[in-house]
Amino acid sequence: MLVSKYFVWFIIYSFMGWIYESTYCTIRKHHWENRGFLHGPIVPIYGVGALLASILFSEFPISGMQEASNLKIFLICFFGSIVLEYTTSWALEKLFHAYWWDYSNVICNINGRVCLPASIGFGLAGILVVRVIYPFVSGMTHDTNVYLMEALSLVFMFLFGMDMALTVSALTNFAKNFNRIESEINEQIASAYEKLDTKAADAIGNMIEKSEQIQESAFVRKELAEEKAAALRERLTKERLESLFLSSSAAQKSTLLSIQGFKRSKDGNELRQRMRTMIDEKRHNRQK
Repeated sequence: MLVSKYFVWFIIYSFMGWIYESTYCTIRKHHWENRGFLHGPIVPIYGVGALLASILFSEFPISGMQEASNLKIFLICFFGSIVLEYTTSWALEKLFHAYWWDYSNVICNINGRVCLPASIGFGLAGILVVRVIYPFVSGMTHDTNVYLMEALSLVFMFLFGMDMALTVSALTNFAKNFNRIESEINEQIASAYEKLDTKAADAIGNMIEKSEQIQESAFVRKELAEEKAAALRERLTKERLESLFLSSSAAQKSTLLSIQGFKRSKDGNELRQRMRTMIDEKRHNRQK
């Protein structure tokens, strides 16, 4: 019964988080934003955070917690949100080479994963959860029939599990196809570069009449090959990524459109940046 109750609370909190997140982003971007990692109307990280706050400050008889002041609740939720948000962002990026939020342009951020304004907001939200939302949710489920609560939790678990499986499957398949495309493009570019270099060498070699022209012609040959190889890479990248997106299922497309960016790296990744640009374009066109 206890596990069922907490799971139902988790779903309720996650749904409330989805409402807040989608509403906030819709207002900020002036078009509908269906936020979240999953397909359904829930954002699990909000559910986890709110459930932990409810258990810590109200459910478990921990000394000093049930009578905690608003300042104490704020500080614990402030630092707790930093740990939860950073580890979740890191884990998602490690597993799927993508991220669903980015604070890089916000002041006082850490690797774009957490930032001071958001953590302050979560600290204040913790007070709201403990003082207002938890009593409401607890009261709503307190008198619910035991068997009904068990049934609800089983239904929610089934739907949540299916959603999670679909999302993970879509991301895993995408990652495999993405790596395959990246490898194929690199191989084609290397092959094309060699051919371009050979053809350019033959064409320019016929024009060489003086020995002092050799060094200059070699430079021209290299520049020509690199320029054509870059143009070829751009064309191949665009064609392959467009084909990958169009061949994806509706569930995979929905998952891709929820991604805010791909794996952060100091040297960057041209293919991933191109994919991010394409997804942004698709997302923008969908809103028209």
